[in-house]
Amino acid sequence: MNTQQRRNKKQQLISLYESYCWWCGEYVPLNQLTIEHLLPKSLGGSNSFENLRPACLYCNRSRGNSLYPPGWIKGKCFLDKPDFY
Repeated sequence: MNTQQRRNKKQQLISLYESYCWWCGEYVPLNQLTIEHLLPKSLGGSNSFENLRPACLYCNRSRGNSLYPPGWIKGKCFLDKPDFY
């Protein structure tokens, strides 16, 4: 993806998702917004629009080549389970 393609895809992502990180939901100034690959390129992901999401630098880097969200821990649910569990 060249610079112009990257700029166009970033604008499309902002139009669809606004300037919020896909993972943490925080507002990210446009000049700090990164493009995240849902399926990492190292695992065969592409630069297709469907595979891209806006992300803050922290979430993008902390996720690395994982298929899972940043901070994900195997066997640990993100949501608090009700008391009856």
